[in-house]
Amino acid sequence: MKRSSEPETPSRQRLRRTALAVPAALCALVLALLVSGIAGLWNIDVFDRTLTDQVPGWRTPALTNVMLFASAFGDAVYLWFMGPLVLVALGVYRNWHGLAAYSAAFFVTPIIVRLIKAWVARPRPTVDLYGGVEAFSFPSGHATNSTLIYGGLALLAFMTFKGAARWWSVGCLALLILLITASRIYVGAHWPSDTLAGLALGGLMLCGLGMVTEYPGNNRSTLFAVTALALTGPLYALLTLPAARVLYHALG
Repeated sequence: MKRSSEPETPSRQRLRRTALAVPAALCALVLALLVSGIAGLWNIDVFDRTLTDQVPGWRTPALTNVMLFASAFGDAVYLWFMGPLVLVALGVYRNWHGLAAYSAAFFVTPIIVRLIKAWVARPRPTVDLYGGVEAFSFPSGHATNSTLIYGGLALLAFMTFKGAARWWSVGCLALLILLITASRIYVGAHWPSDTLAGLALGGLMLCGLGMVTEYPGNNRSTLFAVTALALTGPLYALLTLPAARVLYHALG
């Protein structure tokens, strides 16, 4: 894999920050629209049920296994491993500014999600899946935290990898985020608007992260984190698949 040995130039930093302002504004708009629906300014239940009512007809045993496998990548247990691993990699290679920015985002975002869940107190489509504040549905923690952590890793890959390695890494991480998000609707853990809110909130935090981070001039830390994900993620998903089948026992 080709190494990028030159640090990011100031002009490239300005271009990156300007480019990220557009998706940041879009994420904020989507989040505001969904929050207005939750507040009763428009009928968000009709929007949610239009898709949710179709899901049972799409379920098959094979697709259920795929969705449970994908959902595991967004589990809090695994993200508590993967997030700090990204931070360790940044610290090992002395990217102190990036370490500080990523640490703050990874720490604050789950707290924000839990506070919003407790404030909105929206029931899940399938009740009694979780206890405590996790019994509430809006926004999806899987979608929010996966967008931030895997999206943060995708940003690192985009900035430090070159050629095919860049696009394969970013594409696979983006696909993983979308699969995790779709899986939460499929298994009945979230309404569609919950997952969209998670994508928007995670995306907003991710754009802010991309604006303030000074990215490293080599790909060693990124390669370390991407390799760890590729090796440990499937193993974790396979090990937790039996328990997931029990938790979501009503799925076809």
